[in-house]
Amino acid sequence: MKKSLLYTMLVSAGLFCSTGCKKELLNQNSPDKLTTDNFWNSRERALSGLAAAYSQVESFVGWENFIEGRSCREYFREDFIEPGTDAYNYSWWMEIYNFTYQSDNVAIDYFWKDNYRGINFTNQVLANVAAMTDNQIDEASRKVILAEARFLEAYYYFKLLTNFEKVIIRDKVPEGESDMPKAPASRSEVWDLIINDLKLAEANLPLRSGRPNKELGRATKGAAQAYLGKALIYRGGEDAANKTKYYTEAATWLKKVMDSNEYSLESNFMGMFNGTLKNSKESVFELQMTMDESNGNYFKSQLSDWIAAFELGGYGEIYGTPRLLAEMKKEGKTASDGLYDHRIYNTVFFKDAYFNDPVNPRVYDKIYDDVFKNNDGAIAFRKWIPASSALLGNATAINMPIIRFADVKLLYAETQNHLGAQDKAMEQVNDVRARSAMPALNLTASADVFNQIVHERVMEFTLESSRFYDLRRWGLLATNMQAAGRTWTTANNYFPLPLKETLNNPLAK
Repeated sequence: MKKSLLYTMLVSAGLFCSTGCKKELLNQNSPDKLTTDNFWNSRERALSGLAAAYSQVESFVGWENFIEGRSCREYFREDFIEPGTDAYNYSWWMEIYNFTYQSDNVAIDYFWKDNYRGINFTNQVLANVAAMTDNQIDEASRKVILAEARFLEAYYYFKLLTNFEKVIIRDKVPEGESDMPKAPASRSEVWDLIINDLKLAEANLPLRSGRPNKELGRATKGAAQAYLGKALIYRGGEDAANKTKYYTEAATWLKKVMDSNEYSLESNFMGMFNGTLKNSKESVFELQMTMDESNGNYFKSQLSDWIAAFELGGYGEIYGTPRLLAEMKKEGKTASDGLYDHRIYNTVFFKDAYFNDPVNPRVYDKIYDDVFKNNDGAIAFRKWIPASSALLGNATAINMPIIRFADVKLLYAETQNHLGAQDKAMEQVNDVRARSAMPALNLTASADVFNQIVHERVMEFTLESSRFYDLRRWGLLATNMQAAGRTWTTANNYFPLPLKETLNNPLAK
């Protein structure tokens, strides 16, 4: 989203929280008061409403939820990370890491609330833009805006369903208190909603190349197709009886993305995560940030400081584990230049000759041993921290790719392996590996191909909110949590319904 659209996000969010959540405001008759009767009267107003619907993507608009809550939910449940010293000062963070959280955990409550706020905004767009007259909005704009709202609704429900075992379908704007109590739907019902929404969205969304630069960050046909593939694969992970059916359909949608010629792998891997490369050719859907504060903008964050090691000048809340390093190094120095897989260097700083070269110091112009002399052997994350150390300690505007073309290719490889086409699976695996100077592999056994895909997803997507969900859908959480010495049990596969929801909704059981 361009800054003009970004700027309206918070304005619209405030407007719609008022008009959607406080019934008395709907009854105002003063002509200078915005209501649902007089707001939805132009394409510009429809776009403003759509901006509100985008405003909850990844809970970005809130410090505690985006910087702290999201990071704990997405990262602290993974088996390859460990909290830094300062993290132990925050009980609600450590409850996530230790899997001791209860329904009143702050991060869980934030997550539920923000995604349902996003759903509320999308419901308003869907209801009101559909009702606008031809004099108020042209049909082409209506179709695209409604398609974007469908995509966002699917996105928010996908986030909820992959984190909570029980999810409530709220598919219309509440008209009164009687609409508020609702029981959770079955998981099949929510999956059906997600997939149907994405199909409706895909039909009317433009290709990425059909979006002008001012619309970067808004949903595209490729984003809907990619999420259809991902959703169907996730659904197959919890429905073994229908896994082949879901994987077959997922492959069809993922292949559409691959055949579209809209995306390709980005050679500058690190640039996608350090702020030097925004909306790359690999990006399928990306959270937009900007350093521009004009007109009241504030769409940057201090996530970099949260992730950056204390030794680098960050808060030092999260580090990698020896198990992560062992997995990333396990193929040895087999890259074409005699180094490890290049993705390890782009993901973490670690004790190695590469980071201890005095001629070419690569830890912010210093060598590893000097920077980490008081924490020798530390495995410090490099993703999501700025290219320049001068930017640490300040808010940064590093865009966040939410789904990348590499994910599309590896998910497609997974479907092909399951469907018995190991050669097609390895074609995609090797394409992804080649980007990081790794040699092609000739694997033919299904188990070997699957294990390689597991490894490739670690190399590609560490600290990109993938590992916990991958392990769960593969049925590998128990093995890996035990190996990591974590206190996980099957009860921790999903978060419980938040306490506030169960207190305020008598049907939330």
